[in-house]
Amino acid sequence: MAARQANQSETAMAATLPYEIMEEILSRLPIKSLCRLRCVSKLWRFLISDPHFIKMHLKRRSMHKVFMSFIYRCKIQFFDYEALFNGDDDQNSAVKNLQLPVETGSIRSAKLLGSCNGLLCLGLGERNVIVWNPCIREYKKLQEPQGEGDGSYGFGYDSCNDDYKLVRVIRGNGSEKMINVDVFSLKTSSWRRICYGGCKFDLLDPMGTFFNGSVYWQAKHGGDTDRMTLIVSFDLVEEKFRELPKPDGSFAAGPMLGVLGECLCACCSEFRKGVELWAMEEEGAEVSWIKLANVSRRTEPAYVLDYSIPLCFAKNGEALILQGGLKVDAYNLQENRCRRIFISPYELSEFDGVLYLESLVSPNAYDGAHGSIPRTGGHSQEKVEEVEVKERLERFDLG
Repeated sequence: MAARQANQSETAMAATLPYEIMEEILSRLPIKSLCRLRCVSKLWRFLISDPHFIKMHLKRRSMHKVFMSFIYRCKIQFFDYEALFNGDDDQNSAVKNLQLPVETGSIRSAKLLGSCNGLLCLGLGERNVIVWNPCIREYKKLQEPQGEGDGSYGFGYDSCNDDYKLVRVIRGNGSEKMINVDVFSLKTSSWRRICYGGCKFDLLDPMGTFFNGSVYWQAKHGGDTDRMTLIVSFDLVEEKFRELPKPDGSFAAGPMLGVLGECLCACCSEFRKGVELWAMEEEGAEVSWIKLANVSRRTEPAYVLDYSIPLCFAKNGEALILQGGLKVDAYNLQENRCRRIFISPYELSEFDGVLYLESLVSPNAYDGAHGSIPRTGGHSQEKVEEVEVKERLERFDLG
């Protein structure tokens, strides 16, 4: 009876609303609602799984969450900072544990390698890498990269080729100027190696920051100290490196690059002097940096200032900064002051943080499981039982 009513509703809507209007309406709904609507009818399921619709829905997304990976604990959590700001939750209830989609077994560590358009790239143990969308509970296990060494990683979207790429940058054996870049393409599901000569820099960040089609890392020139002397970017479309100037000021030896709003930002910190926040501006090939704020942090230990990563802007305009791998602070850039909103619940256990955007993007989209809908003609896709989807929603709820 319920199935008959659903089919009748589907038929009535299809008869009264053009396909484009249904797309427009559904693209404004949150992920949780869309996952449930996929159970209503075949038409809605195919529409919501259409790559065109997924991209339309992605462009309308603005609600972000911070995902945290606790080093050496193989634990992933998400931090609903807006609920904390609104007074709906305290620190304990604003943070929720996520169950990894694979059996961890003897794996004792989980590290974030990047985040882009709702996909998290995770390194599990020494050699295991997965791309995971926790919203729709889909993941893809990547082949192991060739060669030895951890290197520096970056993950992002190649818009020209409609492809998500993971890059690993390692120094070439026996050469101070040779750099090897291993590139994994979700589209081809394979690794390939590119060798670059004449590179006189070493990357300092284990995880790069994706921004506007490129991955950015702190870097130093060969023979320099551990402190940053320049910033290096890798264009995911052209697959070329670019050396950029760093902001003025004295930079600590820890991670400090992140994205705030529509800008690549850097935290410049010095013991007993506070934290400066800089934003990058580009005009053609020219790059410059503008200081956004200087927040006093004279009481903080040196190691906290050595590890300042911009995470995101909250709705109230405050900038969230990961401090020392142990705490999250909210910076008021107009008044140059800050307040602490989160402290690691695990004593002396550092964590990495990335910004996560809820989406319908599937890591398996190129494997044939998520085909597009013909604009005319029939549809064909395997049926997913309503019970299975409902059970999945009950087990995992990001809302």
